[in-house]
Amino acid sequence: MDKRTVMSVYFSPTGTTRKVVEGIVAGMRAENPVTIDATKKAHRRGSAHQFKHELAVLAVPVYYGRVPEAATKYFDSLTGDNTPAVIVVVYGNRAYDDALIELYDIAVRRGFVPVAAGAFIGEHSYSTEILPAAAGRPDMKDLEAAHAFGDAVREKLLRCGSVREALLTGIPGNRPYIEPEGLYRLREIRKASRFTPQTDESLCTRCNRCIEACPEDAIDQLDILKTDNRECIMCFACIKICPVNARRMAEPAFFLRVKEIFERCRERKEPEWYL
Repeated sequence: MDKRTVMSVYFSPTGTTRKVVEGIVAGMRAENPVTIDATKKAHRRGSAHQFKHELAVLAVPVYYGRVPEAATKYFDSLTGDNTPAVIVVVYGNRAYDDALIELYDIAVRRGFVPVAAGAFIGEHSYSTEILPAAAGRPDMKDLEAAHAFGDAVREKLLRCGSVREALLTGIPGNRPYIEPEGLYRLREIRKASRFTPQTDESLCTRCNRCIEACPEDAIDQLDILKTDNRECIMCFACIKICPVNARRMAEPAFFLRVKEIFERCRERKEPEWYL
């Protein structure tokens, strides 16, 4: 198979998943790379794409060991029509748990034929200067691995005579998926407090970059001091994009969680892929 058109669909609030996808697609050497950025809520409304003759790259970050709920509905509306697909998840150096197999199952359910899968590392959403978790990743080594993975996918497809011949099986993970403990704890905390990033009014310059970055439109466009606790998905895109560090988490419980994550993310993990 010679797939000259590669269509990437990704959800990437902080940009790490996008960087990995760009590296993979570059390694595929596609003549016609096309991108669908499904990060913003507005981009996920309306009719989802129907694939025909492309090679698809479906990519999401890992939230609490699973596919983000904000992305699931959109990805579950795509139509594959026997389209070969590369499944990609990006996690913060802890573990990707059941995210890869969950995205694989979504792809199969929507008519795609997974031909390859990869788990790459990006800076953890909760990473801070004091307690860094996979800070600066994907780094050059990660992007080189993404490029090599894309090249390996290309070589596999050239060797295979049909989509079904290229079908990938044996993805690691659990069925049924394990309920993420971290997400359960977050929901419990939010019942009693505003556990979301807040704006320090004394530092804020009203540049509105946080509003533009938020994938769920959780920050009030008329009052930047208000964040909707029900809509915020704790991706921290607003924190990472703020040029003056005016967006931050203030709750002590958050810092305890970051310390816990930091201890579990000390040892550098490397990308894994399956062909």
